[in-house]
Amino acid sequence: MTMRMVTYRVKDGRADENAAYVRDVMADLAACKTEGVTYSVYLLDDGVTFVHVVHEEGDGGKVQVSEAFQRFTATLIEDRCAATPELHTMTLVGSYDG
Repeated sequence: MTMRMVTYRVKDGRADENAAYVRDVMADLAACKTEGVTYSVYLLDDGVTFVHVVHEEGDGGKVQVSEAFQRFTATLIEDRCAATPELHTMTLVGSYDG
């Protein structure tokens, strides 16, 4: 299983636009019935920091093939980000699902 977390800040006034791109990605993944993926995106209370958490079975890469994801990332860094996104690969230590 591949687990990653990406964090980044968007420029002031761009959070709603970025969230719309995220919703499009989720809709595309659902429409394509992408299996083996758990993908959550959070907006922190500062209103500009997004946190993406992706769990993919196998070597990963299922999210990146989404056309909506490609549109989302095409202008993210150059256009919407206030700073370079940070990518973290994670190892699951424990989990609880009540």
